Amino acid sequence: MVAASTYGRKTMLPLAFSSTLTSNRREELEALMFFHPKQEEHSHSINAAIRSYGFPKIVEEAKMLRIGIEGLDVQTLYAFIDRSGTRELAGVLVYTRVDRDTLALLHMAVKPEYCYASGFKNELILVRILAQLRAIAKRIKGVKKLSILYADKVIPRVTI
Repeated sequence: MVAASTYGRKTMLPLAFSSTLTSNRREELEALMFFHPKQEEHSHSINAAIRSYGFPKIVEEAKMLRIGIEGLDVQTLYAFIDRSGTRELAGVLVYTRVDRDTLALLHMAVKPEYCYASGFKNELILVRILAQLRAIAKRIKGVKKLSILYADKVIPRVTI
């Protein structure tokens, strides 16, 4: 799924979303999820999510990668920017259904150059990825709310 956006009159880079990532991109995923240069700034939220839900790890199945958390059925959403015929991994979300009516966003990462404080801040990559998660949640029968662990606090069950 590719989603191009406009902000004012400027067209943003198109994002493609997928739940799959080929195994030859393991180093790229590791760098994004576990060695992000801004990770320390969000360590409180990251540690809270790990304490509550478990430690994320990269799982390879049938030459595809996903993020897994032992004891939970989690989903991974990847965001790609298409550049010159290549799909650049721009971000990743890990989420799960925690209640009959609630999806919880457990972990998220955006490639440093696409973070708001960096060069492509007007691309609003994180906002667009979260909008995609909201669209996914709306399509799941019974899900009415999103819970997001973000900015050192829980955003509890926002109605979607």
